[in-house]
Amino acid sequence: MAVVGGAAAPAPESVSDSITGWVDARRPRAARVLTAVYLLLAAFIIVLEIDRLIAGSLSQDGRSSPLGSVIGPFALASREAWGYWASNAAAGTGSVAWLIGISVAVDLLIIVIYVWIFRRLIRRMTEARRSAARAVLWTAVGFEVAEFVLLVAGAILLAVAGPAHEIVRAEWFGVLVALASTGKWVFLVLLVVLLLRDHVEGVRRSGSRGFIAELAVRIGQALWVHRLSAFLIALLFLFACIPSDGVLDQLPDIQRQWVGIGLPGLGHAIAAGVAVGVAALCALVLGRARSRALVSAADGFNPQSVPTSGRDVIWWLVPIGIWVVLFLFTLWTTSEADFAPIAAVFLAIPAVVIASYFVTAWWPSNIEGRVDYPVRAEYAWLIGDVTAAATVGIGGLGLIRSFTAPVLAGPVLSGGGWPYAGSLAALITGVVVVMVAPRIVLWHANQVALLNPAQRLDRAEDAPLAHRHRTLIVGFFLAGVAILALLAFFPIHLAALVGGAAVTVLALTAWGAVLGAFTVALQDRQPAPIFRVMRLRANPVLTLAITIPLIVSMILALVDRDDPDLHAARGAVEAAQAGSTEAQKGFRSVVDARLAALAEAQCLATTEGGETFIPAVVVVAEGGGIRAAYWTTRALEALRDHGGCLADSILLSSGVSGGSVGLAATAASKRETGAKTDLGKLAGPATVGTGVAGLLVGDLLATDTGIHFPSFWEQKIAWRDRAALIEQTWIDAVPGLKSAVTLEASDRIGIPVLNSTDARSKCKLLVASEVAGSGELTCASSAMSPAATLPMGSGCFARMDWATSAMLSARFPIITPAARLGERNDCGTEDLQLIDGGYAEGSGLGTAADLAPTIADAIAERNAEHGDANPIVPVLVFLKNSAGYDLREDLDAVSAEPLVPVVGFAAASKQAAQAAWIQRIGGAFGTVGTESDAAHRAMEDVAGVMPAFTVVVAPSTEPAVVPPLGWALSGYSTESLDRAIRTQLCPAIHDDVPTLRSLTDMVPDAMPATCDDKPEAVSDR
Repeated sequence: MAVVGGAAAPAPESVSDSITGWVDARRPRAARVLTAVYLLLAAFIIVLEIDRLIAGSLSQDGRSSPLGSVIGPFALASREAWGYWASNAAAGTGSVAWLIGISVAVDLLIIVIYVWIFRRLIRRMTEARRSAARAVLWTAVGFEVAEFVLLVAGAILLAVAGPAHEIVRAEWFGVLVALASTGKWVFLVLLVVLLLRDHVEGVRRSGSRGFIAELAVRIGQALWVHRLSAFLIALLFLFACIPSDGVLDQLPDIQRQWVGIGLPGLGHAIAAGVAVGVAALCALVLGRARSRALVSAADGFNPQSVPTSGRDVIWWLVPIGIWVVLFLFTLWTTSEADFAPIAAVFLAIPAVVIASYFVTAWWPSNIEGRVDYPVRAEYAWLIGDVTAAATVGIGGLGLIRSFTAPVLAGPVLSGGGWPYAGSLAALITGVVVVMVAPRIVLWHANQVALLNPAQRLDRAEDAPLAHRHRTLIVGFFLAGVAILALLAFFPIHLAALVGGAAVTVLALTAWGAVLGAFTVALQDRQPAPIFRVMRLRANPVLTLAITIPLIVSMILALVDRDDPDLHAARGAVEAAQAGSTEAQKGFRSVVDARLAALAEAQCLATTEGGETFIPAVVVVAEGGGIRAAYWTTRALEALRDHGGCLADSILLSSGVSGGSVGLAATAASKRETGAKTDLGKLAGPATVGTGVAGLLVGDLLATDTGIHFPSFWEQKIAWRDRAALIEQTWIDAVPGLKSAVTLEASDRIGIPVLNSTDARSKCKLLVASEVAGSGELTCASSAMSPAATLPMGSGCFARMDWATSAMLSARFPIITPAARLGERNDCGTEDLQLIDGGYAEGSGLGTAADLAPTIADAIAERNAEHGDANPIVPVLVFLKNSAGYDLREDLDAVSAEPLVPVVGFAAASKQAAQAAWIQRIGGAFGTVGTESDAAHRAMEDVAGVMPAFTVVVAPSTEPAVVPPLGWALSGYSTESLDRAIRTQLCPAIHDDVPTLRSLTDMVPDAMPATCDDKPEAVSDR
């Protein structure tokens, strides 16, 4: 310390001290901004979830509208929505009013937050434009206030019965709301334009535009430093927080299972919370370690000056050592340890790096260290801490996403009691987590030297601390490896123990720990010689671990040197148990034999006109994951319980994806076992967790290392890819799925036709008995029926059980891998790559439409040959598991002439829509009988009740939790589907939308379900 004028002068502040001060000073601001962002996201999630509930409110004439369209940018096009809600017949106007009121209240929070954010940005504007921006902001707020008042008034009027409804029905009311909403959006867009255009001419990054650009660049650079953590957060946010249907509903529905399965659900919730905490800790520790590299570089440390040592080589030996351990363990446990060509690439990468250390002549010595300015280190440190807080916050947002709809829909949806109380508790927990998570940013932790990025580790006096730091990093690396090993070897056990959400977070965190620790261990050293030759300043760990194996695997597939056994379809059935492989005489002979059986069974139905006939039911089960499987099985169970002999009068069943799984479960289940019980087990939490463990660990290891690392289940250690693991969970739930597939007609599903798709030829492949014939493996024949379908003999599937056969139709890529079939399966000499049948056609109606003419001809000929007998009449039962069939489809408005060429493209999809397929099937069925025979008279009567001889068994549109596309269902989802089945067993509300009851009422021995409190039928649509 220098002495100036008799007083001690302060020592000059080091760069690291300056960075520490900058970060600490901005922690409160970062916490406030993160809190605002979280609250904004939470509010948007709640509003969008409410929007989905409101969209389920169906008017008496079959129309609905979400609130978002009424207050969105194009609000003027949705001004009639108030009339729809006022005439609501499904949920009642009171519930819609309640939902609108809650949405408006939450929208106030959105307004407050965006005003706070915009005001802070306006302060960054140049003085000349600041006043105009403020005026635009407050004008937008004025429109928001007007919109708020109108929405509150509308909600009150909806809740009040009687003449009040006429006010909201009036066109002027909808126009007022639309004008207020449109004005709001116009001025908000104008404000954004002003902010992005504000700058001082000739001055770089000036004004609000410069501030936004500078902030975006700095945050982007910091996120690149912490890209592993950022990637984890992005994945979790995508699957846990975005309010959308389909696959994105799966993880939220897994979380809803926590409140429906008792203590195991509570255990899964706790495990998920612990997993998120572990992920946040990993992000914090490794993030601080990554930030240390930038802070040290800004403080003068240059990794290029560090001499090479044996420790550099040891870390590159680690991947080789892990491969050897995997190989020896696989050999020891399975006595089989063949490895794929990708193994050579995996081993060659570290081997080449290690070899370069022994070639010294061409080492470059003049690579300059990267200039890391202090500002980059500052943002890296701060954003690194923000990512740790964000990991926890995403968990809270996920709870809000999962439980908003169940709570706001009311206790009736869940049956009240613990499920509803648990849902409310989970929602409150989510809000608390979202509020508390940003406070993690306030934790300085500078007193903990290991977690202080400003603490240097490269100096001699830092040796003890550097040793502790290396021990910490090695510990994280080994912990990640241990978690991955456990998930790979015990995937089913761990999925059942901790649940799918925890498995997902743990697997992603473990990979982040392994790759992150490896990167941190090498970041303070010179890059390997081979990379210095490439003029790289750091070892490209992520490129070596992710990019190169991905590219090589694609190349190996192109040259036909990939691993066909990696995802080969299981042939689990012993030869003695396998079904018959005797060649059939063709599809027509199979249909004739089934029609003869139906005629002999004499299941009689009678029309209102007194015509008696034998129904030949053609079932088509739409795809849709476990939702489709549950819906298909429950619908067929309802037909068996309430349809009399109809359940035994099924001619053919065509299924896709989950619909095929439902057909298989129905065919394989014991008669005394209820479908609801079986499917409840099949839709349990273990299936998704097991599949995720296989995807993120087992399959990934096999793809990168070439070793088929085994898993343990039921005292057997063997290689199972994620499809085989999911099949095993199905078999555990429905033991009958383990029996050999029977492709002959059965009383439960008739002639089974499970639709798959070959990714190589882009053609359909039917898991069926000679439906498409057999012969040369091509779908180019002009005489082929069904169209564009590969001919495949039943011998190809003889060694498969029901689970594997159904999975051939239900292999949605990423979730499940494409199945490889070939000569080893008696499936021809060409390798097939089978994926989900929905890729070719997702409803199953396309195959039914192709087969309908053959079916109609067979029925017509049989009726003609047996003129004195009761005629056979074909009936299509389409099991559509997604809601919306009862929505009225209006003509679009006339398009502006410049848009007509674009709008016209939609006509192509219309020709392949489900309604068009049903029309084709109905047209084919309509050719049965002549004008003078009994078949024709019966068909006329049937068509009067069921247009196109079709019943679409679909969930009604209503405010409810939407079941996801995936392989797990919560109690909320199953209750939504069960409630829809009960609706189908009651008389139709609309004359032109028949239900399953419309068909069962024709059968004298049917047992009608009790239908209390059902609305009266509506004939005027």
